[in-house]
Amino acid sequence: MSTLSSAALRFRYPAQTHWALEGVTLAMAPGVVTWLTGALGSGTSTLLLAMAGLAPRLTGGERTGSVLFDGRDVATIAPLPNGIAYLGPTPALQLSGIAATVRDEIAIGPMNLGWPVERIRAAADDAMRRLGVEHLADRVPSALSGGELQRVLLAALAATSPSLWLLDEPFSALDTAGRTQVQGWLRDVVADGATVVIACDEADTMAEVADRLVVLHDGRVALDGVPSTLLAGDAILATGAATTEAATLAAAAQIPAPRPLQAAALLACAGLVAPAPTDTVLAAPVARGATLLACRDVHFAYDGGPPVLSGVGLDVRAGEAVGLFGANGAGKSTLLRLAMALDHPTQGHVVVRGLETRGRHPEDLAPAVGFLFQQPERQLFSASVRAECVVGPRLAGWSDARVAEAVAAVLHEVGLDDVADEHPYDLPAPRRKLVALAAVLATDPELLLLDEPTAALDGASRARIAVVVRRRVARGRAVVAITHDAAFAHEALDRALWLREGAIALDGATRSILTAGGHALPATLLAALALGLPPGKDRQAAVADAISRRQPR
Repeated sequence: MSTLSSAALRFRYPAQTHWALEGVTLAMAPGVVTWLTGALGSGTSTLLLAMAGLAPRLTGGERTGSVLFDGRDVATIAPLPNGIAYLGPTPALQLSGIAATVRDEIAIGPMNLGWPVERIRAAADDAMRRLGVEHLADRVPSALSGGELQRVLLAALAATSPSLWLLDEPFSALDTAGRTQVQGWLRDVVADGATVVIACDEADTMAEVADRLVVLHDGRVALDGVPSTLLAGDAILATGAATTEAATLAAAAQIPAPRPLQAAALLACAGLVAPAPTDTVLAAPVARGATLLACRDVHFAYDGGPPVLSGVGLDVRAGEAVGLFGANGAGKSTLLRLAMALDHPTQGHVVVRGLETRGRHPEDLAPAVGFLFQQPERQLFSASVRAECVVGPRLAGWSDARVAEAVAAVLHEVGLDDVADEHPYDLPAPRRKLVALAAVLATDPELLLLDEPTAALDGASRARIAVVVRRRVARGRAVVAITHDAAFAHEALDRALWLREGAIALDGATRSILTAGGHALPATLLAALALGLPPGKDRQAAVADAISRRQPR
């Protein structure tokens, strides 16, 4: 069995004066899932890079102290032949670029190890089976959805049977079925004796699989212990790290620690009875504003591929916050791409602000339409965070004073004041997402298209994005957001569309679509239903206040 340890580990990135890691000493045991978490910028992603031997090998910078894998410094060994698997926070960047199919992509690792052909085939087939991606075997990797790609790359890493797994946000793009699949696979990996370290901000997901929780704060180990104990206490909240949604609501309701970690326990603690399950789809609130996005019998397929969208019809009006839900590969991101004129329907019509998108380009719709990509790396190109936010307003012809005012406001709103002069690529991936969002928001678009806006963000940032959405909608803007984050959806979105096999299967109020679509209801919504709170009055602050008033004084 393989061992991993760090001793007095310090690391800083090039051109940085502060240390991203400061004196980290940890020992990771085989057969244990160690979960790393912390507020944005705490150092969890950097620690994974250092443990993989990629920092400073690929990142540049300076490292002191040691990271040992089976007694050898990771800086001196190559990951693949030595059993180290690393999955970064942006899986698309780890595609080989040479594989024609998913099966070929998964076979590349065993091929590089010089295995016989039959062993390579068996390893690839076994990895696809274990990660549940056999149905994607003959697909082109670059045409997969974000969630599909995340599992494919895990399968590609699994094909060589590594003994050390270093995973950065491995659940960020997965649907409910995908999360369950990966959770089960992780249990098998640990049962086989592997060492697993996961950096992740999704407490509700990780609480079910983690054996140990390490919380970082400003590059140092702040907490280290049993997940259930730490998540239920006060100390984790002081670090800015996310706890479970039920525990977050309990803290807001001033329920003393130890706090309930699951929704059922929260209801019991508050003296509430769980609402009876229902599959009734309630109508969404009716928006009275102008139609900003219309789809009429929209069909789409990528070149040579299967149909992605089949007969989609919808209207999104000013003053609406609409969520797009559905399994990985259902066509959600494709629908947003059509709305931004990044692609055009093979049949039917997409009309944005009264303009048919066919024959148009994204710049024809900007800045009135803003798009946040699932991978922020696709839209960042300036030398500082502030400069990135300036681009849109200047292209729109705004005056210098108006540009400066708008950029200052959006940096504050998104929580980026402290890094305004930093290079975006010197920031961790989650903060790069916030930079991309701020750049989109700077021109105050009438129609805002968001692809997984809260993925990999900490609790405070997720709450901030929910406020961003609600503020825009209150001012008559429209927001369409793809998300697998049920808590964010309930907090920010009033209407939801459920896509199934490229068609809209359900359209209604978010709180009912989440149930009908198979999502486990977030703790805040369950408590709101138990309290009898109506839509619009069931946000976390209102629910926490109602629960607090029920508690004995």
